[in-house]
Amino acid sequence: MARSPFCSVVTICLDEVQQIRATCDSIIGLPAGHYEWIVIDGGSRDGTLDVLADYRPYMRAFVSEPDSGIYNAMNKGAALASGEYLLFMNGGDSFFDPDALEVVRTARRADVVVADVKHGHEGDDYLRYPERISPRWLLKHMLPHQAAFIRRQLFEQCGGYDEGFRIAGDYELFVRLFTRHGASYQHVPAVTAVFGRGGVSQSATHRALRKRENHCVRWRYFPSYRFSLKALREAIRLVRSGSACPPPAFPKPSNEV
Repeated sequence: MARSPFCSVVTICLDEVQQIRATCDSIIGLPAGHYEWIVIDGGSRDGTLDVLADYRPYMRAFVSEPDSGIYNAMNKGAALASGEYLLFMNGGDSFFDPDALEVVRTARRADVVVADVKHGHEGDDYLRYPERISPRWLLKHMLPHQAAFIRRQLFEQCGGYDEGFRIAGDYELFVRLFTRHGASYQHVPAVTAVFGRGGVSQSATHRALRKRENHCVRWRYFPSYRFSLKALREAIRLVRSGSACPPPAFPKPSNEV
C-alpha cells in the first residue's frame, strides 16, 4: 500500500486567470514525494481553465463545477485528500520558496502547525505568529490558512469548514479547533507562503460582512465577549440591518443521503 503524503495541498479558484499561474508554478516547484495537489475550480469562464489545463499532470484530483461558496469548495477539496496534513493554497496565494513544505515537514509535531507569511508579492511586509496562542489571542487575531497545516484526521472529526459563513469560515474553524476540540498548536519560525492581496475577505466591499461574521464567531465561542461594548454595538447593527448570525452548517458525511 502506498504511503500517504505528508501534505495535501488544496487549491480553490474561480475566474482567476490573471493570478492562478503564479499559484500553480509555486506548487509544482515543490520537491515531489511529500505532497499531493487537489484543485477545485468553481466553474471559471475567464480562461482560468485553460491555464489549469497546463498543470493537470501534476494534480492528483481536479474538479470544475459550480459550488455554493468558498468553504463548500474547500470542503470538497479536503474530502478528496489523503495527506497527513491539509494546506489550503488558493488562487492568488503561493509558496514563498521551494523549501517551504520541507521546513514544516521536518519540524511538525502538533495538530495545527503554523508558519509565517509574506503579505503581498511586492514589498517587505511579513506577518509573524506567536509561539503560543490563547483564547485571548484568538479573540482578536486570525491565523493564515496559506501557512496553517491542519491534521486531516482532526479536520474531518471536527466537521470541516462551516459553510454558513461566506468569508469568516477560516477564523471560525481555527477558533473551533482550539476551543472545542483541544487542538495542539505549533509555530514554525519560517516564512512559507505569500498571502495574495485582493482576496474576498480583504475587499472593501466585503468589509462590513467580514466584521459581522467575525462578531458572530466571537459570540458563538467566547462567552465573555458577549458582555463587551463592542459585542453590544455589533449586535445592535445586526438587529437594525435585519441580519442574524448563521446557524452552524457543516457538510454531510459521505455516507449520508
